[in-house]
Amino acid sequence: MELLESCSIHLNCESVDVLEAAYREAKQGRPSTRPMLEMCIPSVLDPTLAPPGCHVVSVFTQFTPYWLEGERAWTEADREQFANTVFDWIERYAPGFKSSIVGKEVLAPPDLERIFGLTGGNIFHGAMSLDQLYLARPLPSLSDYRTPIRGLYLCGSGSHPGGGVMGSSGWNAAMTVLTDLRRG
Repeated sequence: MELLESCSIHLNCESVDVLEAAYREAKQGRPSTRPMLEMCIPSVLDPTLAPPGCHVVSVFTQFTPYWLEGERAWTEADREQFANTVFDWIERYAPGFKSSIVGKEVLAPPDLERIFGLTGGNIFHGAMSLDQLYLARPLPSLSDYRTPIRGLYLCGSGSHPGGGVMGSSGWNAAMTVLTDLRRG
């Protein structure tokens, strides 16, 4: 298997202007009309996830509002409309994508919060803003992966270096554990 076959695919992120427009729409409570998309096809690595000749695709959209315009909650119709927007964009890059879909599940930020416990539906476990990075992630007293409880360590998107850096906080926390074990 080629390394490239297992990587994520990013669409609609070719310029800062495109990302900024998606962010602005989300801040106004509107799902982006040109969402930044991250696609992963896990069945490339594990063919048992899908029937022969088929694949499973997971699509993540960045900058999706928790509340819709007017503090309105997501409805099934809103989810369906946003899914169609997402699929239309994928279709532009991969003709035939829409006709290959045999099923889907659309999760809006409130669904991510309810199902997975992600506050605000934020997969990064909080803002990735300057005041939430480096020694301030998640807060200065926990930035070294140690907690006040001896033997309990912290890792994940909520710890340094933050979300979108797969496995790094786990590696860093493991190195901290090993250091502490050597010290006794």
